[in-house]
Amino acid sequence: MRPPHVSVLVTAHDDANRIGVTLDDVFAQDYPADFTELIVVDDGSRDATPELLEAYSEHFLGRIRVLRQPHAGPTAALDRALREARGELFALLVAGDRWPRGRLTAQAALMRRRPEVGLVYSELLPRGGEPTSTPSLWPAELEMDPPRGRPVGQLLREECIAASSIMVRSALRDQLTPIPPQIPRAGWWLTVRAATVADVEWLPEVPGILESLARPPSDRATRLRETLAFQRWFLRHTTSESSFLSELGEIWQAFGETARRLLAATDDPFSELVGVTDAERADARRIFGDARAAMARGDARAGMALAARAAATDPWCEPARTLLNDALTARPRRSPSDPLLGARHFVTLAFADELTRAPALLEAYARHFDGHADATLAIDASALTPSDAERELGALIKQLGLDRPNSAHLIAVLGPIDAAVRERLPSSVDALLTTVARAVPAAPAYDAGSVSALRTYAARASAA
Repeated sequence: MRPPHVSVLVTAHDDANRIGVTLDDVFAQDYPADFTELIVVDDGSRDATPELLEAYSEHFLGRIRVLRQPHAGPTAALDRALREARGELFALLVAGDRWPRGRLTAQAALMRRRPEVGLVYSELLPRGGEPTSTPSLWPAELEMDPPRGRPVGQLLREECIAASSIMVRSALRDQLTPIPPQIPRAGWWLTVRAATVADVEWLPEVPGILESLARPPSDRATRLRETLAFQRWFLRHTTSESSFLSELGEIWQAFGETARRLLAATDDPFSELVGVTDAERADARRIFGDARAAMARGDARAGMALAARAAATDPWCEPARTLLNDALTARPRRSPSDPLLGARHFVTLAFADELTRAPALLEAYARHFDGHADATLAIDASALTPSDAERELGALIKQLGLDRPNSAHLIAVLGPIDAAVRERLPSSVDALLTTVARAVPAAPAYDAGSVSALRTYAARASAA
């Protein structure tokens, strides 16, 4: 069978001192040259980048297409590359980033083998999403679970996939383009959009093989503003059919945490975090009215989605924020037949009576898992009344500071539930957090002294 045709998409702006090694890596790939096209979009460079690209075009005659445009930013540059590409698969590469020799071959083979996968990637960003020149790390070392499947909510909470490690199917182009000009980081956009319509897969490589040549460091406040703009765009486009609606509370919380981090990062106490026009304020009031009407007629999904849109359109609209928080609080609790509804990919089960007797168990878990991990601690409180569970667990969570943003993701399994369902819980999760031996078949157990091993197990299980 012939290999799929791959378009390598490189974007550059004033990268004369970095782009050469990037192009060398493309031409050094072991993928068949006859099934590879290289497109470079020069986004209005004013240094020697155009001359360098001309030299490469002459040396690799017919193997590189250089497209030049007035400077419009990296989003517009990638959008044009996506529109011009003719391959079946698109591989992204930013000037200054490096590829291992077999990347195209390995990723294309996975895409051929797994037709349900729309996007594959091989590199994770460190916490905070800042690209670095350090070697690649395994997710366990980064304390991050690689997003897999359709983890739209996880991807929206934080940028965590390196753009230069992405390969995506051309069949998704209509869902990926045009990229809205308000979107500041196009690689992040592709991962979220792809995950709404197809599976995302992680293809690990040997650590230490990817480098990025030094580029001017981005200002932390600027990067946080970009994150805020990115999350706000998706919140403003929330509908009752959005694939991330079940995780809307976590995304809204991440949006608020980004704003708090930006406020702390700026030296100007009067700095405007989000610019809101008079037209947007009017839109927010109108959408808020629609949200309130939807809630009044009992359409909770539409009401919650509209409340999110209103609050994101004008984050200073207190009635919209209040309505959204009320809608999130009033979401239906899990049903007796599905006590773990709302849990993330990797689920650890703990027991309310044991945690209240030995808070060190929960404290140890929280040291190794935070809100960024694709993991949930489910606390079986089904033997308590809901009010007692709320009082006892609420006090414990507050005591340990787990009510702060980005703390470990917790859910409570509340009663009444069927006795048979309760008995099956220890065998229906991935791990237990307990010091009590179970007489029935159960998942592997970890105590306060072995939670670091649990964290490693969770990362490996998510990547398996």
